[in-house]
Amino acid sequence: MWRVLGWAAVVAAALYFLYIVRASLIPFVIGGVIALLLNPFVEALCRRGYSRGRAIVNVFLAFLLLAIGLGLMLVPAFYAQSQQIIQTFSQRGNGDISKVVDGWVKDAQGYLEREIPKRRALIERNAELLKRLDLPTEPKALAEALTSRLQKRANEILLDNAARYINSFLNTLLGLLSKALWILLIPMSAYFFLLDMPALQRSFLFLAPPAQRAAVRQLMGEIGALFFRYIRGIVTASLAYGAVSMLVYWLIGAPSPVLLGVLAAILYPIPYLGSFLIALSAFVITLVFGSTHPILFLFTVPKIWHAVIVVVAAMTVNNIFDLVVTPRLLGGAVGLRPLAALIAIVVGANWGIWGMLLAVPVATTFKIIIERLLHFFYGESEFLELPKLAPEPSDGAPESAQETAHAASD
Repeated sequence: MWRVLGWAAVVAAALYFLYIVRASLIPFVIGGVIALLLNPFVEALCRRGYSRGRAIVNVFLAFLLLAIGLGLMLVPAFYAQSQQIIQTFSQRGNGDISKVVDGWVKDAQGYLEREIPKRRALIERNAELLKRLDLPTEPKALAEALTSRLQKRANEILLDNAARYINSFLNTLLGLLSKALWILLIPMSAYFFLLDMPALQRSFLFLAPPAQRAAVRQLMGEIGALFFRYIRGIVTASLAYGAVSMLVYWLIGAPSPVLLGVLAAILYPIPYLGSFLIALSAFVITLVFGSTHPILFLFTVPKIWHAVIVVVAAMTVNNIFDLVVTPRLLGGAVGLRPLAALIAIVVGANWGIWGMLLAVPVATTFKIIIERLLHFFYGESEFLELPKLAPEPSDGAPESAQETAHAASD
């Protein structure tokens, strides 16, 4: 009993310490995720006869060259386009965004002044409703009142809410780019994670009591395969989605295609909400800044219809990835029902963007653990009651005997 309480106290103290220093751990977490993505390539080279150290050096150098190349191509354009949007949305009253809103309101006022007098009979039939809404019943006055309310609402949405959220999000991304120390810590931590991954796995397993290590290894293998397969698949899908979106936005003349492509790659892993935010950001930016060139360099359409076409293109790319590309990459990595996934995302939102991104695999991990424990408590499983664990293999010894024993116990 006291031993269990002691272990619980140690675990609680460790978790509390990690919570206190969580901000300092972000680059190491990113480095760990990169190591997990690169580890399959390292293992593939090891199977071809390379030593693990040599395989890590080869894979890591290739990753660094690719990352540096992409950074030199994308970061300057992303920074310039982000600064343009931040400056535009920061200038209330005399900036470009105010001119855009005034143009929309002017167009809407002309339309209302032309169309409302044609609906005089409809206005008369709904006079009581208009009075309850504090709107005049005379057509010209009604057009002026609706125009005034439209301008007020547009200012509130674009100059207050949208400006605040867009500026905050872009400033966060630019702040990450400005962390010079992270540029060193992330690749270094990824390299050392790759180098020490087998030892880290054995060290983590050593924390379990000897009698339960076989069961814990089995459970860790199941959870690890699910969690890491999900991370690798969703990162690959996000990078491909961002690259394809960037190309599509450029072809149809959307403004800031690099920025929109990066936002698409970041937001795509968020189920349900991500596709909506991608389409909304593309629509707003196109509507505010206008097109950079005709669609496919051939067709010119009004600004509002160009924004609609951008949204249709964004949703088309999203559906293709959701129905064809991503299922192949993930391979059914998670088994949560849609409602459970939605609840997990909403709960994960309390921890920001990272909470929303990791909500589904974390919830699936808890689901697996709870199911195993319930089967054990109901006497339907031998979990935590597996036979005595075979001796631990040495660093260079094969594990075939252990694996055979586990397969037999299963």
